[in-house]
Amino acid sequence: MLFRSALILELSDGQRTAAQLSDDLAPLLAGGLEACLPWMQSAEADGLLKIVPPDAPSASGPSADDFADLASELRSDGHVLAAFVCQHYATLQLEDVADQWVALGELAHIVGRRDDAREAYERYLALSPGDAEVEHILVSLRDEPPPPRAPDRVIRELYARFATYYERNMCGDLEYQAPARLADALDAELGDAHDLEVLDLGCGTGLAGTFLRPRARRLVGIDLSPEMIDKARVTGLYHVLEVGEITEWLTRGDTPFDLITACDTLIYFGDLAQVLTPAARRLRSGGVMAFTVERGETESFRLTDSGRYVHSESHIRAAASAAGLSIVRVAEVQLRYEYGQPVVGLVTVLRKP
Repeated sequence: MLFRSALILELSDGQRTAAQLSDDLAPLLAGGLEACLPWMQSAEADGLLKIVPPDAPSASGPSADDFADLASELRSDGHVLAAFVCQHYATLQLEDVADQWVALGELAHIVGRRDDAREAYERYLALSPGDAEVEHILVSLRDEPPPPRAPDRVIRELYARFATYYERNMCGDLEYQAPARLADALDAELGDAHDLEVLDLGCGTGLAGTFLRPRARRLVGIDLSPEMIDKARVTGLYHVLEVGEITEWLTRGDTPFDLITACDTLIYFGDLAQVLTPAARRLRSGGVMAFTVERGETESFRLTDSGRYVHSESHIRAAASAAGLSIVRVAEVQLRYEYGQPVVGLVTVLRKP
């Protein structure tokens, strides 16, 4: 169907009526014309196909920019396959425009066309070098060995752009539930315990802090993004906020905490031992660490084409054991939606003996 859609768009050059399109396509589609006719009718209604009178002088169809705009609209409406087809058409007409290639790469990733995504991102970087996030995503798309964690520059660039609409996108569009699911796990383990020294690793704008503050005598938030820290500061939830890389921050201090959390922070790390081990040193005896990750299907962890890592329960257990922490619970939860599909994660509670 994707080939048919692309072919219809290619032939929709303003020189053919719908009937002529049918005649032109019939011998090429090996009996698939009946499936294409409803698509063409829908495309006419959506503006994909422009109706031009047969006798119109120098009739022309939508421009490449029109297709790029339509791709953006279709993506916003959740019609990602149609958006990919439109973006592909636009990009081939605008081959020297870097933004068209990165838009095509994003849509190719969404519809699961890894080779197309890799090629599009490579063409984008050739025109506009230095995009750390795309360079990181290409590591996975090229099936190269992943780094131990996402590079600092990737996180800073990503959230410098994302901070302005982070909460609207996550809580509204994606129905983000990770902070609430983390809070549920803490309620089950800690009951109404409060007056705690609490550390929120990767605090972001403070979405988890809303649930942590009632438990805290002192709430400390650490994040690598200055823009996200600025958003968290406005909430007034935190007693201390610092910009820093969390593993470095954990190793350069010795102040103990009763509770350490990491809500959707460890998705940027491969082996979780690199965080759990220094975090365990900052926990008081009997202290608790709780975090969420995206669930992986492998026996360990893996960098995905999204640029995030996924982790298995077996890896969590191994990393916790290496850090000297006991497993209290590992539960499967829904973290949010992505491209209309639920993202399944694992919420974990550990305790220091």
